[in-house]
Amino acid sequence: MTEASVNRTKSALNALIDVEQLWIGSTPDYKLTSQELLVLKKRLERALENIQKIYDEFKPGMLAAEEEVKKAHAKRAH
Repeated sequence: MTEASVNRTKSALNALIDVEQLWIGSTPDYKLTSQELLVLKKRLERALENIQKIYDEFKPGMLAAEEEVKKAHAKRAH
């Protein structure tokens, strides 16, 4: 994992923690103010952007691993 990936992961997690805090702060009715909705939008966008970059970076390796596991399971089944 590259340093950029680690930083993106941390940023995405921090953004999701911020979202969780918004939800906790608005319980029990979950009605957010306009300002809170703007913060929510920004945090979710940041999380989505970083998660997409992480996914795109690791997709080839994840697909290869998936195929490898499928082949191993197929061998065991026969």
